[in-house]
Amino acid sequence: MERASSLCLSPPPGKMAGIFGDGACGLALRALAVPLLRAEAVVAVDGANRFDPYEISNAARARGGDAAEALSRVRVSRAFTCHQMEALLSRRLPEALSRFDARLALVLGLPETFTDADVPYAEACRVFRNCLSALRRLARAGTRVVLVGKGGPPARGGPPAVGPVPVDRTGFFRYLVRTADPVLLLRREECGLTWELRGGP
Repeated sequence: MERASSLCLSPPPGKMAGIFGDGACGLALRALAVPLLRAEAVVAVDGANRFDPYEISNAARARGGDAAEALSRVRVSRAFTCHQMEALLSRRLPEALSRFDARLALVLGLPETFTDADVPYAEACRVFRNCLSALRRLARAGTRVVLVGKGGPPARGGPPAVGPVPVDRTGFFRYLVRTADPVLLLRREECGLTWELRGGP
């Protein structure tokens, strides 16, 4: 699973990778320790308040690296609404990537910012499309874009479960699972945590 999560931090040029399911955020943050210890800068956008620096620092120390140095190479912005997420991805993220000379963007909890039922569905769709367009532009320009979310991947033979996202917004999460390449899907089953890697080289 560690190798698969590392693979998802390096999607093919022009594509966006995804890590979804139970424990996805922690796994992605632990995998992030590798590029950070190689002195690579990373910009993270957190829409679900899931960025946990201890995941990175513990993983960095486990690899014999300097946790403080690794963390110093991450810049984090948080969004609490879909409109804030849209503004971050469309305007602030490209600036931050350029300013910090970062080529890796980690987006945590994108679907979770669409849980507000007060945002009309049509408006949510418009904002979601804008978010994806902004991320696709970055991917085409050479940024490695990695989407991470807790939304449950499809049970074997079943439809995706989206966890906290309202039913009428589940299509957003399904779309991310379909379009991410590669995508790592994590499931908690009776036998424990299982995973499936789709796409990739």
